[in-house]
Amino acid sequence: MHPSELSRRDFLKIAAAIPALPLPLQTRPTADPWDETTAILARIKEPVIPSRDFNLASFNGDINAAVTAANAAGGGRVVVPAGNFPTGPIRLKSRVNLHLSEGAVLKFSTNPKDYLPAVFTRFEGTELMNYSPFIYAFDQQDIAITGPGTVDGQADATHWWDWTRNAARARLVAAGAAGTPVAERLFGEGSFLRPNFIQPYRCRNVFIEGITVKNSPMWELHPVLCTNVIIRGVTIDSHGPNNDGCDPESCRDVLIEKCTFDTGDDCIAL
Repeated sequence: MHPSELSRRDFLKIAAAIPALPLPLQTRPTADPWDETTAILARIKEPVIPSRDFNLASFNGDINAAVTAANAAGGGRVVVPAGNFPTGPIRLKSRVNLHLSEGAVLKFSTNPKDYLPAVFTRFEGTELMNYSPFIYAFDQQDIAITGPGTVDGQADATHWWDWTRNAARARLVAAGAAGTPVAERLFGEGSFLRPNFIQPYRCRNVFIEGITVKNSPMWELHPVLCTNVIIRGVTIDSHGPNNDGCDPESCRDVLIEKCTFDTGDDCIAL
């Protein structure tokens, strides 16, 4: 097996077999890192979002139009009422809370073409231009997804989950190792690299609470390069390949609490 084809699980198995070496005296920690918990928790705050509602019915079911209107008005809550709502990718914007009411279900398209054009994202830790995550935010602040409703990616054995190990993954890892500019790492259609479900990227003040996430193409909750993230009371029910529950990547000040993870891979990976 070529090193670029090693899976994360393969790497962990190899690393676990290597005996740990003692730290030099000068690099040994002098304090318990858990002592920092109080300071970290003191920095973590819920986002500030205006208390005005934008009902999805007023936008003919177009969630992105409702989000754009809420953002343009200075922020607010986009309320998805009870019922099933088909959708493509959602682009979350600053000072907007996407609120899923009791009985609300967002059913995401299973057509990969709906998630183009490609966006700046990450696949298993490597930056690239790829299919948009189902719910995506880039360089935004004070964003939220809340409520007792459900987001359903509708992935199954013939939609997304059948895209597993392939040559594109090895090409991406090689491009990252070579320092190829991200703009030139264009994947998407024909590459079979699955998008993540919910990905705030380079965002500040992120709040995800109460929702249920089902049938994701791969990683469910994937904040990247974010600061001040709260994930609370979320239920994950998704058993596909690489279906990690929550993978905060390169983030600072993250609180994950009171969640239920029933996943096809890791529950939480840092």
